[in-house]
Amino acid sequence: MKVTVKQASKPPGFVDLLPGPARFRRRLEQTMLATFESWAYDLVETPAVEEVATLELGVQPEMMRRLFKFADGDGRLLAMVGERTVPVARVAAGQMRQWPLPLRLCYLGPTFQGHPAPGAGRESFQAGAELIGVHSAAADAEVVAMAIKALEACGLEGFQVEVGHVGFFGGLIERLEPAARGRVLDALAGRDLVALEEALADTDLGAAEQELMLRFPALRGDTGILDAAGSMVDNPISATAVAELREVYRLLTDHGVGARVNLDLGAVRDFDYYTGVIFEVFAPGAGTPLAVGGRYDRLLQRFGEPWPATGLVVFVDRVQAVMGGLNGNAPAPSRTLVGYGADPAAALTLAARLRAAGESVAVEVQAGDEVALRARGRTLEAERVIFCDDAGAWELGRDGRTAL
Repeated sequence: MKVTVKQASKPPGFVDLLPGPARFRRRLEQTMLATFESWAYDLVETPAVEEVATLELGVQPEMMRRLFKFADGDGRLLAMVGERTVPVARVAAGQMRQWPLPLRLCYLGPTFQGHPAPGAGRESFQAGAELIGVHSAAADAEVVAMAIKALEACGLEGFQVEVGHVGFFGGLIERLEPAARGRVLDALAGRDLVALEEALADTDLGAAEQELMLRFPALRGDTGILDAAGSMVDNPISATAVAELREVYRLLTDHGVGARVNLDLGAVRDFDYYTGVIFEVFAPGAGTPLAVGGRYDRLLQRFGEPWPATGLVVFVDRVQAVMGGLNGNAPAPSRTLVGYGADPAAALTLAARLRAAGESVAVEVQAGDEVALRARGRTLEAERVIFCDDAGAWELGRDGRTAL
């Protein structure tokens, strides 16, 4: 009887990681969590599935549209999570409501999109942290500095952090009519200076503020841009944003990460979500940010607690891609290979003792001789090869064997 074998395939938008890249990713994850925990952030775990009604409290409609959605047996509408800040907010305002503030929480896990943006996958991996219950420049600076330290600990080089404040731009457009505000936002998001100039001409913004907005793409640098921009605004929201950015930059310098930071007054982000300092991490060769974050003081009140908050998320798979880990081979831990001539009892006892001492040990699953064991050791790139027979245990070296 002829058997037809069909080639199995994975669904589009998902990635298999072989041992080397999988080790690479796990080490990135462990390094990031170790960094967060060294800053006194407590690990929490939330499900990969949430009720749609819960996610709608904090996830914007366009993101909601992209999620995997399905109904459970009781008819509840559920979704695979596309980000993890909202589930953490649910836990903080619910089960952790009576805990002392501020809460420092971190997390790690996959996120999913059924209809990803062009060039994105359906599954990604995120490590993040949330500082909940305090509004201060010190809190904003802490999450930015911690993101930088986590990426440096992973060995990432050559990256820069763009730090801005949604209040600076928000103050400039606050008094505009909704239609005019929308045209200005669309032009800025598209970096279309001609459309921006036309949109501004239809507003009653002063000449200085119009000039400032036309210079938005170039408003990057050190504290000098704060001096220049501060002298050109006459509204309290923008002035407060400049003052907060100045203090955050000073604190980042105190954290020892100032050299990584560029101030970006032209940053335009989601005004319905972010409420203050925001940041993005960029590296050469990456077309999208490796990490993002910022202040979101309105989210927790949707869960019943009027707590301010700020946080960060690192896109682990993007970091891995920039560092060459998707195709590279992170080295395996040093391994010991143990084989035996006839009876496996001595080999199994020895292997257990070595593992208890912290070694990674592979035991051959069938009897053999020293020649075959040496060849197997070379294939596995084993650091030590040990052969057990009736006479004892022997470490096999290049020049012979040594009794253990």
